[in-house]
Amino acid sequence: MFDRIAPSYDTLNHLMSLGIDYLWRRRAVRELRKFAPKRVLDLATGTCDLAIAIAKGIEGVKVTGTDISTEMVEVGRAKVAERGLSEQIELGIADAEQLPYGEGEYDAVTVGFGVRNFVHKEQGLSEMARVLRSGGVVEILELSRPTNKIFGPIFRFYFHKLMPIVGGWISGDRAAYSYLPASVDKFPAPQRFVEMMREAGLEECRAISLTFGVAYIYIGVKR
Repeated sequence: MFDRIAPSYDTLNHLMSLGIDYLWRRRAVRELRKFAPKRVLDLATGTCDLAIAIAKGIEGVKVTGTDISTEMVEVGRAKVAERGLSEQIELGIADAEQLPYGEGEYDAVTVGFGVRNFVHKEQGLSEMARVLRSGGVVEILELSRPTNKIFGPIFRFYFHKLMPIVGGWISGDRAAYSYLPASVDKFPAPQRFVEMMREAGLEECRAISLTFGVAYIYIGVKR
C-alpha cells in the first residue's frame, strides 16, 4: 500500500494537515535536541521528512533511516540528495520489529507517524530499547484521537469523511486513505501507549499533546 502511494504521499500529508505537520516535526526536533544525540535511528522513515528535519536541526548528527517500503525510501533518497544531506543521512530497508543492529548502537531512535503501522507494537518498542545505549532516548511522533468536546467532532468528521475522499482522489488509492483513520482509531490511547513504553524497558516516559491532541510526541529514556 505504501509503495503505491509513495509518489503522492508528501503532497497529501502537507495538504491534509494544512501544513501543521511541519510544526509538529519542528517541535519533535526541539525536544530531541535536548538529548544531544550523535547517532539517530529513524524507523518507518518513509519519505524521510523527520530524518531530514533531524539532520538539519541537530548539529553534527548522523541519521540512519529505515523502512519496509522500498518506494517510500526511494522518494526519500531523492529528497535527501536534493538537500545535500547524503553524508548525514544513510537509508536502508529494515523491519522495525526485527532490527539488524547491535545492542546500544544508537543515541536515539525516532519514529514519525509510523508506529501505528507496526503489527506488533510491543516488539517494535522492545527493539527500539535494545538498540539504544544507556541514557539514549526513544521519541515517537504519532497521530491520536482528540477528545476536546468542540474540536474532537470536527476533526473526526474531517478525518473519517473528507480525508478519504480527497486522499483517494489525489492518490488514486482511496483504500489507503481509508486505512489511515482506521489505523489511528486502533492505536492505543496516549496513557496506555506510555505504559507500553515502560513495559518495553524505558523510563521517564511521557506524552506531549500537540494541536488539541491530534498528535502526540512520546518520549522515553533507557537507563
